[in-house]
Formats: sequence, C-alpha cells, structure tokens
Amino acid sequence: MEQEPKWDWEIKAGQKWYQLQLGELVQYKDLMISFFRRELMAGYHQSIIGVSWIVLQPLLTTLFYFVVFNRIVRISTDNIPPVLFYMSGSIIWSFFSDCLSGAMYSFLHNAHIYNKVYFPRLVVPLSMVLNHTVRFSIQFILFLIIYAVYAIFYIHITLSVSLLFIPLLLLQAVAFALGLGLILSVYVAKYRDVEHITGFLLRLFMFVTPVFFPASIISEKYRPIFWLNPLTTVIESFRTIFFNTGTLHISYIIADTITSITILIFGVILFKRREIKVMDTI
Repeated sequence: MEQEPKWDWEIKAGQKWYQLQLGELVQYKDLMISFFRRELMAGYHQSIIGVSWIVLQPLLTTLFYFVVFNRIVRISTDNIPPVLFYMSGSIIWSFFSDCLSGAMYSFLHNAHIYNKVYFPRLVVPLSMVLNHTVRFSIQFILFLIIYAVYAIFYIHITLSVSLLFIPLLLLQAVAFALGLGLILSVYVAKYRDVEHITGFLLRLFMFVTPVFFPASIISEKYRPIFWLNPLTTVIESFRTIFFNTGTLHISYIIADTITSITILIFGVILFKRREIKVMDTI
C-alpha cells in the first residue's frame, strides 16, 4: 500500500489566522544563524575601528548626556552616579530602537531574497533581534564593569534577589520592539510615509521615556500615564534593581509585560497574514 507523500511545505488557498506555522522556524534555525552572522559582520564592514563601535557608542552617548543634562541642564539623577545613570538608559534605549528598526525594515532590505526563495519570513526579523541582543550583551558587560568599579571605590551597593527580574525586563523590551517592528514592517513596505512618521515619533518617544531623566521628576498627576510606557518600566526597574533607588512596581511590570506580549502576538499575526501580499507591492 502506497504511503501518502510528506511535503516540506504546502500552499493553500486559505489559511486560518491562528495557523502561524511557527514550527518552521526550528527547521530554518541554521538560516537564521546565517542571517545573524551576515548582519553582525556587515554592520561594521569597511569601518576603521570595526566592532569597537559597539563599545564606543554607549560611551560617547553617555558622555554627551553627562555634559548636556548633568552639567548644563542639571537634571537630577536620583543620587545615582551620572555615568551609570545615563549609560543604563542609553543602552536599553539603543537596544529597543535597534530591534524595532531591524524588524521594521525586514521587507524593504531583504526584498531581493524574499522574491527568489521560500523560507519563513520571520527568520529575518528574528535574526536582527538576535544580532542586536549580542550587541546589547557586550554593552551590558561594559556597564557591569563600570558598575563594579563604582561599587568598589565610590559607592556602597547591595544587590538582591530582584536581579532575577533583569531577564524578564529585557524580554519585555524585545517583545515590545519586535511586535511594533513587525506591525510597522507591513505598512512601511507599502506606504513610505510611514517610515518618515515613525522616525519622527521615535525621536519624540525617547523624550517621554526616562533615558536621561528619572521618573521621580514627573508630576504625581501624570505618573500613571507615564508608567503605561513599557520602556519606562524596563529602564526604571533596571535602575531600581542595580542602585536600590526605591521599590519595584510589580503591578506596572505585570501590566506592561501583558501589553508587550499582546503587541507581539498581534505583530506576528499581521506579519504572517500579509507577508505574501506585501511582496507583491515592493
């Protein structure tokens, strides 16, 4: 008796919205790693100092924030050493911004590949997130080194079990960035105006996120709205954990985690539903 043939993939006339076929990502993990390596090397190709920019970027950003916001504007840092305060905010913001941009341009920057061969399109934005996660890891190690120097010579810091929240906070930032990036990728590929609007709104968004200022300077009246921003929870909780500046707002962490996961799920569904149609418009 003949066995029914097993297909690697199958094209159907219709597909349910919940049939995302995410299991394919496991089969294409080697391709994801290849994209990751390509992006990691291409980002510093023909650069004089190469991957050293990964370290120089947060250092130069921190220096700029220190001069402008600490010495000139004189914004409070809640008794946190200014260098550590600004570095913690800048590396998390850069991580979020890079993951968002990488996912947002996945269609535009890879149309020449998408049009030639089949593979799960989610492989590309996920490889971009992996690339920026590695970059963030290096910058985070730099932060820990400077943090250790301050802890030994300048300030007394006591770490606690709350350090276990750090991976959760970073995953929340990734979910938020990837979800928004997947949603925007669909519309950026079709309407180029979305690209300009997003760039403008992203710059404004940084000014309502506590990158270079503490949440404590926000009026009590507006704090509930201010904390609706998932990145506010990530950055402020990060500082609370490392500098003992207050208590963790568990309710905000839970609420913003749910928000980030919801945005991610919606982004994945929209991306999967539109991935074929989008390629017809590029």
